[in-house]
Amino acid sequence: MKNNQYWIDRAKQRMKSYHKDSDKTILLITRAYDKAIKDIEEDIRKIYDKFKFDSGLSDTEIRKLLNSRVDKKVLDELREKLITIEDEEIRKAVMAKLNVPAYKARISRLEALKLNIYVEVKKVADIELKQSTSLYINTIKKSYYQSIFDIQKGLGIGFNVASMPTHIIEKILENPWSGKNFSQRIWSNTDLVAEKLTEIMLSGFMSGRTIDQMSRELSQFTNTSKYVATRLIRTELTYMANQGELQSYKDLGIEKYIYVATLDDRTSIMCQEMDREVVKVEDAKVGENFPPLHVFCRSSTRSYFGEDTLKGIKRRARDPETGKTYLVPADMKYEDWWNAYVKEKKGGEE
Repeated sequence: MKNNQYWIDRAKQRMKSYHKDSDKTILLITRAYDKAIKDIEEDIRKIYDKFKFDSGLSDTEIRKLLNSRVDKKVLDELREKLITIEDEEIRKAVMAKLNVPAYKARISRLEALKLNIYVEVKKVADIELKQSTSLYINTIKKSYYQSIFDIQKGLGIGFNVASMPTHIIEKILENPWSGKNFSQRIWSNTDLVAEKLTEIMLSGFMSGRTIDQMSRELSQFTNTSKYVATRLIRTELTYMANQGELQSYKDLGIEKYIYVATLDDRTSIMCQEMDREVVKVEDAKVGENFPPLHVFCRSSTRSYFGEDTLKGIKRRARDPETGKTYLVPADMKYEDWWNAYVKEKKGGEE
């Protein structure tokens, strides 16, 4: 069996690779926010250009302009934006907002601006939900199989592995481990973003800010929103990855795990205190003795190999069809292991 450093290094390398996978998702979401704020600013700029807001208008004049009616085609244009929204729940919610009785006739310019902000932000929510879901599903699967591979290679034994059950993946995704599941948090966060952007817009109009001043304020808040989205992804990713590995412990009959903190100048006190703690798999509790313990947590775990655990692994090392026990070469690559022990059981699925 490999020495202790092997297990620690592999646990840290796995978590590092999972977070590297999230970089593309974060980039796509931040770009979606940039696109949304650009479209919102363009909508506001049209009003500045048309009514010469920068030249100075009284509060009465501003209110009169914002309360003036706009053509019903504005609503039709907003509805057309829904074509790009793929998530059915988000699309229905936005459509319901656009179809309230009060909006069937002509609406005020202010109402149109508010609705446009809401639609643009929910378009971001749609992208965030789609990209995050895909990332998390892949992370759960990857962490599950990668953990099993590292365990087999570390012990020097190999055995066929059944595919991870779909209902287990769904349970991990839907679990409100921090009060809400990730999709609920995306919905709540984007609701807050829409409200805040609306406040900034109204405050800008009523205080006589220039379009450049308002644009800077909108951009500054959007940067905060992108940070919140990034924080959510990083934290949820740690949760998903560790849940995949925890499931591998359960399926292999491993009874205990060791907490592995990433020890550097960014490591939290709580993770430092948990580092190297041995915990029963059945007692694992996220936020207490199982990562993530906090937002932006980067901690992971590794399987604990006491005498009883090794016996359990060896029993499960026998192929159910031939009864043979396989050895995993020290230089075996993950792809080769997958092809030998997993792919056939999954019907050739990649």
